[in-house]
Amino acid sequence: MAAERGWVLDCRMRWTHNIASFANWTGDGIIANPGTSKRLLPLIDLLNRSSAPIVGLQHFGDYHSAARVVVDHVAIGKLAAEHFLSLGFRQLAFVMFEDNQIERARCNGFGETALAAGAHFHKLQFAQLKQELATLPQPVALLAMNDINALEVTRVCLDAGLRIPEEVAVLGVDDTRVVCDMAEVPLSSIDCNHERQGYEAATLLHRLMEGEEGPPEMIRIPPAGVTSRKSTDTIAVPDLAAMHALRLIRDAFRQPLRIADIARQVGVSARRLQSSFRENFGFTMIHELTRVRVEHACQLLVDEDLKLDAVALESGFSSRFHFIRAFQRIVGISPSAYRKQMQDSESGPA
Repeated sequence: MAAERGWVLDCRMRWTHNIASFANWTGDGIIANPGTSKRLLPLIDLLNRSSAPIVGLQHFGDYHSAARVVVDHVAIGKLAAEHFLSLGFRQLAFVMFEDNQIERARCNGFGETALAAGAHFHKLQFAQLKQELATLPQPVALLAMNDINALEVTRVCLDAGLRIPEEVAVLGVDDTRVVCDMAEVPLSSIDCNHERQGYEAATLLHRLMEGEEGPPEMIRIPPAGVTSRKSTDTIAVPDLAAMHALRLIRDAFRQPLRIADIARQVGVSARRLQSSFRENFGFTMIHELTRVRVEHACQLLVDEDLKLDAVALESGFSSRFHFIRAFQRIVGISPSAYRKQMQDSESGPA
């Protein structure tokens, strides 16, 4: 957006936190992420006294802004729980470090989704993590507020002799590649969609600088998805038939699969398999097959310049009609709207 509009960006505060550099600043608009730490209170005071339009990136914090474009922390927790549930975990835990507002929001979304699916939810304290893990049934799935915290969690688990991901699966947030890829156990993580957040914030700031009114409520940006790595690369169910069925669905979703076909390959009756699958994973085989197909379609819509008919076929749907209906039900928008949204987001920071 900045390049599109020919803006001059002053990013000094992002790196220096030098309040003096902002005191006599005479720019036209501000995108602010002041946080909630006490050492930034002078910055918040300057923001509150500024006459320039402000778009805030921070959900929490006592600063004035015409509008806020924020990461949806509850949705992040929800997505994390759904990821673990899709792998068969029934014991889910959030590891608390600071007990701040962001951590509580992500924990709430995580716990509510786990409990709604009939799983067990635990809130653990990092300071007592080793002792608390010893009391929990295995396998257990752990979520931390961010990638750095998740690395601390993996270190405690490994020091306790626990195998990752077979006994304990660990998920972080932010998808910081250098942190996740180079970890002792490569770390699965949630992509918060910061690029889209930045683009939406800049778009809104442009409107404000043109004299438009800000929206009445903050704009929440949903997470982009889970980047899976070794720390969650497992299926945590004791039932071999259900586990085999899940692997078949994820490996062969492009084929015209039917429940009877899967049951025949697994070697059990369709009725027994459907019951076992739902009991172990908390959702039906049809739900998982559709979810995997839509997830693949999302990737094709972003990475390939295919028509919707081709995307539907490549993703395993029998027709364009069934594809669009399933996509809208799961994603909330049409495939065409999703493609445009993602293209706009990716072109923004360029």
